Amino acid sequence: MQNLLVIVSSASVAQIDQQMSLDAGGNDFLAKPVEAEELFTLVAQHLQLSWKYDETGDETAAKVSLVNSNKPVNAENLVAPPLADLQVLLELAQDGMLQELAETAQEIGKKSDSYQPFIQQIIHLAKKFQTEQIEILIQKYLVNNKD
Repeated sequence: MQNLLVIVSSASVAQIDQQMSLDAGGNDFLAKPVEAEELFTLVAQHLQLSWKYDETGDETAAKVSLVNSNKPVNAENLVAPPLADLQVLLELAQDGMLQELAETAQEIGKKSDSYQPFIQQIIHLAKKFQTEQIEILIQKYLVNNKD
């Protein structure tokens, strides 16, 4: 467990609660609501990473990668599942059923390892409640794959 990074998050910002979290084994404390940039900063600090962002203006095509990573996530290069699966995911996103969307995406991801980057992007967006971005991403593949 020595190699595991633990960032404790709580709505309570009392110093005693923060200290108890650190005494229980946490490496750092982050008050809720968690801001993504703060979390990324703490992760980078504790894991001694540098984040590299490629801003394209099109959020669905944005690449985010670690400087020492050889596999940046790029929506342009993702392998999407079959159209029928995309349609199911789109309907779940449109209905706001994000938990079911994430579960269904995981099941679809088991069909082929090549879908994993796409599926992980969908799950990441679902966890951040980015329904509109999920819809944009899926619709892009639906439009591009229609013959």
